[in-house]
Amino acid sequence: MSENKHTMARLTRPEIVLTCEHASRRFPTELGSLGLSLAQRRSHIAWDRGAASLTRALATALDESPLLGRYSRIVADLNRSPSHPRVVPRVAFGTPVPGNARLTSAERAARLARYHTPWRDHAYGVIARAVGAPGGCIHLSVHSFSPTMHGVERNADVGLLYDPQRAPERTLADALRERLVREGLAVRRNYPYRGTADGFTTWCRNYFSTTRYGGIEIELNQRLVGHAGVHRRVIGAVVDVVEAWRF
Repeated sequence: MSENKHTMARLTRPEIVLTCEHASRRFPTELGSLGLSLAQRRSHIAWDRGAASLTRALATALDESPLLGRYSRIVADLNRSPSHPRVVPRVAFGTPVPGNARLTSAERAARLARYHTPWRDHAYGVIARAVGAPGGCIHLSVHSFSPTMHGVERNADVGLLYDPQRAPERTLADALRERLVREGLAVRRNYPYRGTADGFTTWCRNYFSTTRYGGIEIELNQRLVGHAGVHRRVIGAVVDVVEAWRF
C-alpha cells in the first residue's frame, strides 16, 4: 500500500456497532415464567431498564442499525460467554430462578443453542465485517445499572467499561469521559464493573487486534432512565467523540 493510501486509511472513521445484550425482559412462551413472579420478571434482574431506548436513540443519531437482545438475560445472558457458570443463571442478583435450577447439561446446551448462540454469532459477524473495514470498528455495548446494590448507593451517572491494557480503548474511554463530564455528568471508568470481566466486548478482544477493534461498555444509572435531557447529553457526547475518533 502506498503512503497516501496509508494516510487515507488512518483518516477513515471506524465503523460503529451498537449492541444491547440486556435489552428485553421478555420470556419465550415455551419457557413460561421459569418460576418467577411477574414483579420479578419486570425487575432489574431480568433486563437493563432503559438500555434499549438509549441504544436505539444512539443508533438513530449515528445512522446505524442496533443489535438488540430479544429475551431476558435470565433465559440466556448474551453478555456472558457460553462457558460462564451464570450464562443460564440459577440465581439472578440474589433471586433464585426455579426454572433454571435443575437443568441437565443437555438442557443447558439446548437453551444456549436456541437463545444464545444465534444472536452472538450474528453480532460477531457484524463486528468482524466492521473490523475489516478501512477504519476498523468501535463496538459500543449499552447497559444500565441499578442505583443501589446490596444497600450501597452507586455514585456515578455513567460508567465506561474498557480494557486499560489496550491503549486505543483507554484513550477512547478518556475522551468519552471528558466529553460526558462537560455535560455535567458524574462519570467513572470501569465502574460499576471491571471492563475486563466476562462480557461480549471482553470476548471480542480475544479475536481482534487493538488497532482494529475498540470495545466500550456504556453503563447508565437507572435513576436517570426516562430523563430526556440526560439522554440527549449522553447521545450528543458519544456521537461527538466517536464521529471524530480514529485508530
